[in-house]
Amino acid sequence: MERKALARRYRYLWIGEATNILFFTALFLYHALIDEEWSNWIAHWIVRTYSLTIVIIILLQGVIWWRWKLDTLQAGQRTIPLRILIRFRRFKGVNWLLIGLFPVALWLKWWLTDSFWSSNDTWLGLLFMGGALLEQINYYYYQLMYDNRYDWTWLRAHRRLRQGSIGKALAQMSE
Repeated sequence: MERKALARRYRYLWIGEATNILFFTALFLYHALIDEEWSNWIAHWIVRTYSLTIVIIILLQGVIWWRWKLDTLQAGQRTIPLRILIRFRRFKGVNWLLIGLFPVALWLKWWLTDSFWSSNDTWLGLLFMGGALLEQINYYYYQLMYDNRYDWTWLRAHRRLRQGSIGKALAQMSE
């Protein structure tokens, strides 16, 4: 992909992820304001709040990543600075820790309300956690979104999923 097109793509990606953060936050707050159970939000909103927070944390990492990619490209550099890559390696571990603690939020929900599966909070929390897992995989393991001709050409030529952008940079750092 040529440099100008790549710069447009990086700009599109970081702005898109930032927009998603704002959209999810606004949607969350809107529903919190109209929900009668919000007064006891810990009991009735804990699972979805925890899951959505993880999604937003990973999306924020995406914003930072694509901004760094854009800045690096515009500076004429080929690689992101090592100190930034080290931070993203830490983010990867922290993300898995947060995802792994999700059952604690489920247990807390059950402990506070004596209900589990009958709650919208549980189902929305599971849905958001699925989104967090997909974002983690997309950035750190395998690219899951193929939304342009260049990506589709690569996918057809190699017949496998491409390595995620952050994961690829972290692998190159280890070499």
